Amino acid sequence: MISGRLHWGWVCLALLIITFTSGCRLDKPPQEVAQCFWDAMKVQDVENGRKYATTSTRTLVDTSGEQFKDAVVTFGKIVIDGDLTTIDTTVRLQKHGTETSIPFQTILVKEDGEWRVDYAQTKETIKEDDSFSGITKNLQELGGKLTKRMDEALGEIKQKIPEYEEKMKKLGDVASKKMDEALQRSMEEIKKDIEKLGEILDDYLKKEDGNDKEEKPESGVEL
Repeated sequence: MISGRLHWGWVCLALLIITFTSGCRLDKPPQEVAQCFWDAMKVQDVENGRKYATTSTRTLVDTSGEQFKDAVVTFGKIVIDGDLTTIDTTVRLQKHGTETSIPFQTILVKEDGEWRVDYAQTKETIKEDDSFSGITKNLQELGGKLTKRMDEALGEIKQKIPEYEEKMKKLGDVASKKMDEALQRSMEEIKKDIEKLGEILDDYLKKEDGNDKEEKPESGVEL
C-alpha cells in the first residue's frame, strides 16, 4: 500500500514539473522571452506582457492604445553582450488601408538571473515611418485649409449672388456662356491636380511595399 502511494506521489510530482516547465517561462533564452512578450502585446494581454518586462518598466506596458494589436512580429539579428541582449524586431500592421512596417529593437536585460524585456529602452527605439506619418499629417492639414477656403469662398459667393444675377441679366446669354466655360476650365484644373496627387501617393505606397518585401529578417545569434 505504501509502495503504491509512493508511486502515485512520484507521478503527481512529475505532472506538476511538466505543468510548470511548459509554456512561456522567464528562464528561456532572450528571443523566446521576447516572443512571449510580443505575443501578449498582440492580444492585448497586459498582465502576461508585464510578466516578461523588467520590474522598473512593467507599469509602462499598457495596451490601451492598441498600437500592436494583431501585429505580425518578426525577429532578425540577435546580439548578446553579457547581461544585455538586443534583437532587431519588425512589426507589420495594417495602417491607413495599407501594411506598415515599424523596425525597432527589443532590448532585454538579465534580472535575478532571468531575461526580461526592458520596455523603456525598447520604446525609445520604436519610431513609426516618419515619411508616411508626415504625408498623412500634411494631407490632413491641406484638407483643413482647403475646406476653410472653400467655406469662405462659398460665403462670399452667397453674399454676391443677387449682384451677379443682376449683372448676368444685363449682359445676356453671351456672358453666361463665357462664365460656364471659365468654370469648366477651373474644374478641369482641379481634377488634374487631384489625379496628380493620387499618382504621387500610389507611387509612394508601391515603393514602401517593395521595401517591405526586400527586408528579410536575419537569423542566427551573434555573440
